[in-house]
Amino acid sequence: MAPAIVHFLVGASLVLLVAAPLAARYDLDGRWPLWLVVVGGIWGLGPDFYHVTPVYQAQLEAFHGTAWADLFAFHHTLDRPFVRVRYDASVFGAIALFLGAVSVYTIADVLEPWRGGTGEPARPTLASPSLLFLSAAILGGLVSLLVYAAIV
Repeated sequence: MAPAIVHFLVGASLVLLVAAPLAARYDLDGRWPLWLVVVGGIWGLGPDFYHVTPVYQAQLEAFHGTAWADLFAFHHTLDRPFVRVRYDASVFGAIALFLGAVSVYTIADVLEPWRGGTGEPARPTLASPSLLFLSAAILGGLVSLLVYAAIV
Protein backbone atom coordinates (compact mmCIF):
# COMPACT_ATOMS: atom_id res chain seq x y z
CA MET A 1 0.00 0.00 0.00
CA ALA A 2 1.40 3.37 -1.02
CA PRO A 3 1.51 6.10 1.61
CA ALA A 4 -1.42 8.49 1.70
CA ILE A 5 0.78 11.38 0.57
CA VAL A 6 1.48 9.55 -2.68
CA HIS A 7 -2.24 9.10 -3.38
CA PHE A 8 -2.89 12.74 -2.51
CA LEU A 9 -0.07 14.12 -4.68
CA VAL A 10 -0.86 11.91 -7.68
CA GLY A 11 -4.52 12.95 -7.58
CA ALA A 12 -3.64 16.62 -7.21
CA SER A 13 -1.09 16.38 -10.03
CA LEU A 14 -3.52 14.76 -12.45
CA VAL A 15 -6.19 17.39 -11.79
CA LEU A 16 -3.67 20.21 -12.28
CA LEU A 17 -2.46 18.69 -15.55
CA VAL A 18 -6.02 18.33 -16.83
CA ALA A 19 -6.79 21.93 -15.84
CA ALA A 20 -3.63 23.40 -17.42
CA PRO A 21 -5.12 23.79 -20.92
CA LEU A 22 -8.10 25.59 -19.40
CA ALA A 23 -5.76 27.95 -17.56
CA ALA A 24 -3.92 28.62 -20.82
CA ARG A 25 -7.15 29.47 -22.64
CA TYR A 26 -9.25 31.29 -20.05
CA ASP A 27 -8.59 33.86 -17.36
CA LEU A 28 -9.20 31.80 -14.22
CA ASP A 29 -9.32 33.29 -10.76
CA GLY A 30 -6.07 32.92 -8.82
CA ARG A 31 -7.74 30.88 -6.07
CA TRP A 32 -8.57 27.97 -8.40
CA PRO A 33 -5.19 26.23 -8.30
CA LEU A 34 -5.36 25.78 -4.53
CA TRP A 35 -8.81 24.24 -4.73
CA LEU A 36 -7.76 22.05 -7.64
CA VAL A 37 -4.96 20.65 -5.47
CA VAL A 38 -7.36 19.97 -2.58
CA VAL A 39 -10.07 18.40 -4.74
CA GLY A 40 -7.56 16.32 -6.71
CA GLY A 41 -5.85 15.12 -3.54
CA ILE A 42 -9.12 14.06 -1.94
CA TRP A 43 -10.10 12.35 -5.20
CA GLY A 44 -6.83 10.39 -5.09
CA LEU A 45 -7.52 9.34 -1.49
CA GLY A 46 -11.13 8.33 -2.22
CA PRO A 47 -10.84 4.55 -1.89
CA ASP A 48 -9.12 4.90 1.50
CA PHE A 49 -12.21 6.46 3.11
CA TYR A 50 -13.14 3.05 4.49
CA HIS A 51 -10.57 3.72 7.22
CA VAL A 52 -12.60 6.60 8.66
CA THR A 53 -16.22 6.03 7.66
CA PRO A 54 -18.73 4.84 10.23
CA VAL A 55 -21.00 3.24 7.59
CA TYR A 56 -20.50 0.80 4.70
CA GLN A 57 -16.97 0.03 5.85
CA ALA A 58 -16.91 -3.55 4.53
CA GLN A 59 -18.27 -2.54 1.11
CA LEU A 60 -15.82 0.34 0.77
CA GLU A 61 -12.92 -1.88 1.80
CA ALA A 62 -13.97 -4.42 -0.81
CA PHE A 63 -14.07 -1.65 -3.44
CA HIS A 64 -10.57 -0.56 -2.36
CA GLY A 65 -9.23 -3.97 -3.32
CA THR A 66 -10.66 -3.93 -6.87
CA ALA A 67 -9.25 -2.52 -10.08
CA TRP A 68 -12.15 -0.02 -10.09
CA ALA A 69 -10.20 1.94 -7.48
CA ASP A 70 -7.87 2.97 -10.34
CA LEU A 71 -10.57 5.48 -11.32
CA PHE A 72 -9.32 7.44 -8.30
CA ALA A 73 -5.90 8.55 -9.59
CA PHE A 74 -4.57 5.01 -10.14
CA HIS A 75 -5.18 4.16 -6.49
CA HIS A 76 -5.24 0.38 -6.94
CA THR A 77 -2.05 0.42 -9.03
CA LEU A 78 -0.26 2.52 -6.41
CA ASP A 79 -1.24 -0.01 -3.74
CA ARG A 80 0.32 -2.96 -5.58
CA PRO A 81 3.34 -4.75 -4.08
CA PHE A 82 5.84 -3.39 -6.61
CA VAL A 83 5.10 0.14 -5.35
CA ARG A 84 4.91 -0.90 -1.70
CA VAL A 85 8.50 -2.18 -1.67
CA ARG A 86 9.72 1.11 -3.15
CA TYR A 87 8.34 3.31 -0.38
CA ASP A 88 10.90 6.13 -0.59
CA ALA A 89 10.96 6.10 -4.38
CA SER A 90 7.17 6.36 -4.56
CA VAL A 91 7.14 9.36 -2.22
CA PHE A 92 9.95 11.14 -4.07
CA GLY A 93 8.37 10.29 -7.43
CA ALA A 94 5.01 11.68 -6.33
CA ILE A 95 6.67 14.88 -5.15
CA ALA A 96 8.50 15.21 -8.49
CA LEU A 97 5.24 14.63 -10.39
CA PHE A 98 3.50 17.27 -8.28
CA LEU A 99 6.30 19.81 -8.84
CA GLY A 100 6.10 19.18 -12.57
CA ALA A 101 2.31 19.55 -12.58
CA VAL A 102 2.51 22.80 -10.63
CA SER A 103 5.10 24.08 -13.11
CA VAL A 104 2.95 23.16 -16.11
CA TYR A 105 -0.15 24.77 -14.59
CA THR A 106 1.76 27.92 -13.64
CA ILE A 107 3.22 28.28 -17.13
CA ALA A 108 -0.22 27.75 -18.64
CA ASP A 109 -1.68 30.42 -16.36
CA VAL A 110 1.12 32.84 -17.29
CA LEU A 111 0.57 32.25 -21.02
CA GLU A 112 -3.10 33.27 -20.90
CA PRO A 113 -2.50 37.03 -20.54
CA TRP A 114 0.17 36.79 -23.25
CA ARG A 115 -2.55 35.70 -25.64
CA GLY A 116 -4.58 38.77 -24.83
CA GLY A 117 -7.08 37.17 -22.45
CA THR A 118 -9.85 37.21 -25.06
CA GLY A 119 -10.60 33.51 -24.95
CA GLU A 120 -10.31 33.49 -28.72
CA PRO A 121 -7.52 31.57 -30.40
CA ALA A 122 -4.58 33.71 -31.45
CA ARG A 123 -3.70 33.96 -35.13
CA PRO A 124 -1.26 31.21 -36.07
CA THR A 125 2.34 32.37 -36.13
CA LEU A 126 5.70 30.72 -35.82
CA ALA A 127 5.44 31.25 -32.05
CA SER A 128 1.95 29.83 -31.72
CA PRO A 129 0.60 29.58 -28.14
CA SER A 130 0.28 25.80 -28.28
CA LEU A 131 3.90 25.33 -29.36
CA LEU A 132 5.04 27.91 -26.84
CA PHE A 133 2.96 26.20 -24.12
CA LEU A 134 4.45 22.80 -24.90
CA SER A 135 8.04 24.03 -24.91
CA ALA A 136 7.52 26.13 -21.78
CA ALA A 137 5.86 23.22 -20.01
CA ILE A 138 8.75 20.91 -20.83
CA LEU A 139 11.29 23.51 -19.77
CA GLY A 140 9.37 24.29 -16.56
CA GLY A 141 9.10 20.62 -15.71
CA LEU A 142 12.81 20.09 -16.22
CA VAL A 143 13.73 23.13 -14.14
CA SER A 144 11.47 22.02 -11.29
CA LEU A 145 12.94 18.51 -11.42
CA LEU A 146 16.46 19.92 -11.30
CA VAL A 147 15.59 22.06 -8.30
CA TYR A 148 13.99 19.05 -6.63
CA ALA A 149 17.02 16.88 -7.38
CA ALA A 150 19.31 19.52 -5.91
CA ILE A 151 17.21 19.65 -2.74
CA VAL A 152 17.11 15.87 -2.38
